[in-house]
Amino acid sequence: MNGHTAAPPYGQVLKLDELLQAARVHDDDVERVLFMATHQACEIFFAVILRHLEAVRTALDAGDGPLAVQRMTPLPVIVSTLVRQFDGLATLSVDAFHTIRTDLGDASGFQSAQFREIEYLCGLRDARFLNTAGFTPGDKSRLQACLDGRSVQEAYRDFVGGCDDPETADQVRRALLDFDEAFAMWRTRHAVLAERFLGGDTGTAGSDGASYLWLAARRRLFPEAWPVVASTAV
Repeated sequence: MNGHTAAPPYGQVLKLDELLQAARVHDDDVERVLFMATHQACEIFFAVILRHLEAVRTALDAGDGPLAVQRMTPLPVIVSTLVRQFDGLATLSVDAFHTIRTDLGDASGFQSAQFREIEYLCGLRDARFLNTAGFTPGDKSRLQACLDGRSVQEAYRDFVGGCDDPETADQVRRALLDFDEAFAMWRTRHAVLAERFLGGDTGTAGSDGASYLWLAARRRLFPEAWPVVASTAV
């Protein structure tokens, strides 16, 4: 014997029993399973995105542009994966979607605290979302901490101001831009999906549905990373 403790098997490493029970993948309604699992997967990836964004902020504050780029690079790929998950939801029938939506009652993706954390951590900060119905005290506490804390946008601004290597500064800018662009595509795909099923009807929890999502698609997480187009006088 070499004295090494045997590594746990794959299922235990991933805590699959607990994960699949929480995901309720064995429920009778397979279309509801798809709907719920898609949203649960989004929340898992939101948590991953938050961890990376925190690491990006730390790297920028330390003046380490290459590390910030390294931590940001996976995020557009992750967001592209989330876009493809909406393609899966688009296979639901209209009747199935409306049944699931009715069963949800007041529950809504609008109540995703992690999604708001992503916006707040990046620097897109609308304090009105703190009053979203359905947020727990823990949700509101985390969001308030994001509002009170330093954003990635602020860290980027200070990094650029103190960086004497234009090439590195531009690499960081493009990494932020890639993520912001991917996020805009995710918002747009979400709006298209909502319009597919809702048309002009209100969304879950009384939101404005597709019309709200189309407006949200115009938001930018890092406006300072986008080129500034000079206006031309007519």
